[in-house]
Amino acid sequence: MSKNWQEFLRRRQKKVLSLVLCVAMMLSVMVVGAGAAFSDQSKIKNTEAVDACTALNIIGGYPDGSFKPEGNITRAEVTKMICVALNGGKNPAVSTNTTPTFSDVRNNANAAWAEGYIESCAAQGIVSGVGGGKFNPAGNVTGVQLAKMLLVSLGYKSENEGFTGNAWATNVNVRAAQKGLYDGLEKMDTSAALTRDNAAQMVWNALNAYEVEYKTTLVADSKGQLSSQITVQDKVVGSTNDKITLLEDKYEAKAITGTLIDVTQDNGKDTYSITIEDPQYKGEDYNNGNDITYTDVTADYSALKYQNVRVLVKPSKNGKDAVVYGVYATSKNTAQTGLLADLKMDGAKAKLDGTKYTLAKKNGVEATTVYLNGEKVLDGKNPMTISKWLDTNAEGTATNDKGSTVKLLATDGTTNYSILEVTTYTVKQVTYVGSDYITAGTKYSDDDYVLDSKLKKDDYAIISTAGNYANDKGRLDKATVVEGKITSTKTTNVTENGKTVAKINKVAINGTWYETSVAKTGDSALRMSASVKLVLVNGYIYDVDTIT
Repeated sequence: MSKNWQEFLRRRQKKVLSLVLCVAMMLSVMVVGAGAAFSDQSKIKNTEAVDACTALNIIGGYPDGSFKPEGNITRAEVTKMICVALNGGKNPAVSTNTTPTFSDVRNNANAAWAEGYIESCAAQGIVSGVGGGKFNPAGNVTGVQLAKMLLVSLGYKSENEGFTGNAWATNVNVRAAQKGLYDGLEKMDTSAALTRDNAAQMVWNALNAYEVEYKTTLVADSKGQLSSQITVQDKVVGSTNDKITLLEDKYEAKAITGTLIDVTQDNGKDTYSITIEDPQYKGEDYNNGNDITYTDVTADYSALKYQNVRVLVKPSKNGKDAVVYGVYATSKNTAQTGLLADLKMDGAKAKLDGTKYTLAKKNGVEATTVYLNGEKVLDGKNPMTISKWLDTNAEGTATNDKGSTVKLLATDGTTNYSILEVTTYTVKQVTYVGSDYITAGTKYSDDDYVLDSKLKKDDYAIISTAGNYANDKGRLDKATVVEGKITSTKTTNVTENGKTVAKINKVAINGTWYETSVAKTGDSALRMSASVKLVLVNGYIYDVDTIT
């Protein structure tokens, strides 16, 4: 359960227990994971870096499904990580020397496997041992040590940069900070043993850093004598002298940002298609700013829908399809979740569960979009704004959809909310359960719906439409039912311009109040002293079965 939902439930803890139970049930329906997680995923702090490095085959988990983010990484392990990264994610064909460079590797039962990687890194000047002809393969790697290795991988030369000698650590830290290798790790002690979590972040930072090259120029002094001057600069390639990151060079990959507006399971496959709106690369329009769709994506990223994301992708080239390594939410997203019953406009702001939120504007005009059950709501040919949609749908009173779940999203790094996602539900009673279908007023086949195996004849099913899910199937889930005798009732008229437009009915059973959400539940069904079954969606009555 997300932190936003936990906060939402905390604020409503004084409300009926059934609401809590129903919300928990509906979340189990709605929330779809954004890919396989490690068993100790909650302990990982640098989630994007770990996910990206895992997807790029640089670092992995353990056989028990854990990642052990707090564990230290060894000097031997880091040489393999670097060799794989510099070989585009593939295990390189490394070799060993007749006479080993280091005396404590080849005959070390726990380190012999890494000799080829260690020799390769040593040959490239990435590692240089710990002195005395030893490498100390089982020793921990510190932050500054890994920084030096990554800087050399980016093209820096130790002899030019002072990465050797007494001041090597200071020089490395200066360059590492300049290249962003410590981004996100500002509080890390660079001289301490590095955790797997932080190692992944440093490698990910390095992959997104520009490679460097050395340029030699002739400089004339006051007497006209020429001398060579060597300077380092970001490496440029191609006819347009573009800078190139390590990720682009070794993986031929790009990190595209934009809004994830669609996730659909590929027909007959266990893969998905994703669509990115307003794609950007290095702060400029990508694909001419037009939506871009990638197919054969190996994970379901529905949980990131409508958020600003970073797509790690190897673009199509020479007739080969694009390869998506991973999709990650950027730090620009802020989400507020709740129920439609608690959402309305308060002046120019959206008010959800008592808290006001500013709506995004562009050129002084509200620039927001509403997605209803996965479909963009239009006002003519343009997207309907949140405020206009709430003119007729606020609090679910007029539309009888109080139990609908809502999510407000700000995706540009501000707290200006630009997207409203709404998921609605209907309730029907099950009249027949077949082997591959359920009848509830109409026939729901497992070709078009995911059917809850717990549903039986006479149960009530909560139905949500296909647009909410990547597999393009709707869902039928067993509804929560509260049974008992009505001991109190309330009816409140909702008026607009002096006219009654709706009635809110409330009933109490065993001391707990329940509120209606659909027109079917009127006074005759919810009369005093009646024994009833209340069918609930997120705590609101969507249907009622009178017992006596």
